[in-house]
Amino acid sequence: MGIAALTMMVFGVLIAGTGMIGLMAPQFLLNVLGCSDPAMSSNTQIFVMASSQASLAMGLYYILAAVNETRIFFQWSVPLRIMNFMVFTSMVPIGVAPTKWLMVAGLELVGALVTGIALADRDDHGIRFDRFNALRTASVILALVGGILAFDYFGIYGSASIFLVIFTAGFIYAYRKFAPTQAEMA
Repeated sequence: MGIAALTMMVFGVLIAGTGMIGLMAPQFLLNVLGCSDPAMSSNTQIFVMASSQASLAMGLYYILAAVNETRIFFQWSVPLRIMNFMVFTSMVPIGVAPTKWLMVAGLELVGALVTGIALADRDDHGIRFDRFNALRTASVILALVGGILAFDYFGIYGSASIFLVIFTAGFIYAYRKFAPTQAEMA
């Protein structure tokens, strides 16, 4: 197992474990994240458990990708985890999440950077500028800024819609303009 796969394995085990904790003890998970609610409603519990199931499934995807050395999955995970970092971080200053939520954001960023560095450190290619990934990352950053700026005017759903439109357009353009070849993905 290569270093990049190992980073994915560790991240996968961590988020799968967090998902299992949220399924078995949702109140405990909320306390750890600083979102404690002593009188947790059944709706909150259902949402936490459903999100935890998604986290468990995602963790298993990461583990399976690591075991099978699925490098394209590793490559795609880096900009998406950076996007998660940006979205999760922005939740704190706009008052949606408590400060402890930055732990989750930080975990996403550290995991993305470690995996990205492990992917770039290849003897046969070395570190190189990848226009495709750069354009995708720029699309995510632009979409996040657009979503945050639209928050006061359009609310959470309008802001999310603006984010998705910019993000999707940027990814489609990046894929059409600089799609990696099969040899680059190997």
